[in-house]
Amino acid sequence: MKNKTNKKNKPSPELPLAKLDGKKPSSPVWFKTCLDTPFEDTDVKVLGANIRYRVWGNKGKPGLILVHGGVAHKGWWDFIAPFFTPHYRVVALDLSGMGQSSWREFYDMPTYAAEVLTCAEDAGLFESKTKPWLVGHSFGGFVTMAFAAAYGERFQGAVVIDSPVRTADKQRRSPPPSRGGKVYDTLEQALARFRLLPSQPCENLFVIDHIARNSLKQVEGGWTWCFDPQLWPKMRYDMKAAIEVVNQFQCPVTLIRGEQSSLLEDEMWAFVKQVFPKGPSHISIPEAKHHVLLDQPLALVSALRVILGSGI
Repeated sequence: MKNKTNKKNKPSPELPLAKLDGKKPSSPVWFKTCLDTPFEDTDVKVLGANIRYRVWGNKGKPGLILVHGGVAHKGWWDFIAPFFTPHYRVVALDLSGMGQSSWREFYDMPTYAAEVLTCAEDAGLFESKTKPWLVGHSFGGFVTMAFAAAYGERFQGAVVIDSPVRTADKQRRSPPPSRGGKVYDTLEQALARFRLLPSQPCENLFVIDHIARNSLKQVEGGWTWCFDPQLWPKMRYDMKAAIEVVNQFQCPVTLIRGEQSSLLEDEMWAFVKQVFPKGPSHISIPEAKHHVLLDQPLALVSALRVILGSGI
C-alpha cells in the first residue's frame, strides 16, 4: 500500500511534492480503480451559498455522507468512497469556503451541519429504509459532532476521525492564522508548495498528489488554492466547545484516530474515550498519523466497514 523511497530521495514532510516537478507519481491498481469509479458532481443551495457535492452509487441504497477536514475538499474521499458503493449511496461535499463551494461572509458549525443535512436530502440518502451514516475527519469531525447533536436522530450513526476534543477551557476560541490567497505562475510551482496541516510525513505520494491537484484552481495570472483565504478569520468561535455537545448526541458516535497522531496522543485519546458516550468501540489505526485517510486508506476502509456493519 505504501511507496518505498530511498532516504536520499525521501520527500520533505513540509513540502512532499516539491521534488516531483509537477509529475504524477506512480500509484497502485486499487487507487486507479477508485478514481475510475463513476460519480456525479451536483450543486445545491444552502442558506444562500452554492454547495458542491459528489455522489457515487444508486439511489435507494443506504446512505453514507463524508465530511473533509479544514481547508480540504471532497476529493480527499475519492479513494475511500468507491469501496462502499456496492452497498451504499455515498456523498462527499465541499463545505462552504472550501473546494468548489461558495464562500460566505462568516462560517460556523450550525451552518456546516445544515449543509451536510441538505446535501444528504438532495442526494436522496433518506430514500432507503435504513438511516444514513455520517463520517468526518479532523475539522469535519467537529462538523460531524455538531450534526450528531442537532440532527442525529435522522442518522443511524456517525464516525469522528482524529478530531481532538479538549476540555472547554482548552478548546480553541480564536482563529488560527490566515492561509492561502497566493497566486503561483504555474501548476508545478503550486504543487511544489502543497503541505499537510498539521505537517507530517506521508509515503503515499500518489494520494497527496491527487488531493493537491484538486486543491487548486486556475485564475488570472496563474494558480491558487480553492479555499477562502479568510476562512479562519471569518470562523465564528462563539459557539459551544465540542465537549459541550457530546452529551447532546442523538445517534451513536464512534471514534477513530491515527495511532501516531500528533493531535490525539495517548493521554488525550484516553480522555476523549472517557468523555464520549459509552457503547460504540473506538479504534486506533496502526502506522497512521493525523491524516489517517492518506497514511492508511485501506486500513481505514476496513475499520469503517466493521463500524457500518456492511459485511463487505
